[in-house]
This record gives sequence, C-alpha cells and structure tokens, in this order.
Amino acid sequence: MPEALDVTCPCCDTLLKVDPDTGAVVWADKKKAPPKDFDDLVGRVKSQKSVLDQKFARSVQHTKNASEILEKKFEEARKRAEKDGSPPPHPFEND
Repeated sequence: MPEALDVTCPCCDTLLKVDPDTGAVVWADKKKAPPKDFDDLVGRVKSQKSVLDQKFARSVQHTKNASEILEKKFEEARKRAEKDGSPPPHPFEND
C-alpha cells in the first residue's frame, strides 16, 4: 500500500493526508488561527450590532404587516360567509 499523499489546501493552509488509492482524506491537520486583538473583536461586534438591529426592525415590521393582512383576510372571509347564507359544513359528514 503506497504512502498517503501530503496536500496543502490553498484556501486555509490545512495539511491534508490523502489516500492515493481511494482519493479520500484520511487526516486533516488544521492550522490554528492567530489570537485576535481585543479591540478588533469589539469593533466587529459593534458593526454586527447595527446589522442585527436592522434585521430586527424588518422582522417587527413584517410581523405588524402579517397581522394586518391576516385581519383583512378574516374580514373578507366573514363577509363572504354572511353573503353565502348556507350552513357551515359538518366535519364528520364526509366520513
């Protein structure tokens, strides 16, 4: 059985051991990322905060709009039911 091939990933510099017969990765030795600067991390959190606030505001607006839409649909269905005049279907009638 031939030795495993050592291949370095060009994206993340991970050392991969590849079986030449099957082409499967049998071992991956990932490099550890260097420790981050605290000020850099704080800046990233602050920048993410504004994005998250915008997403939250959009979801609140969507929720308000959804309740208004559902209310309008309900009113339209009630108007149609009043115009129809036929009794509602019995749930056990189709069995």
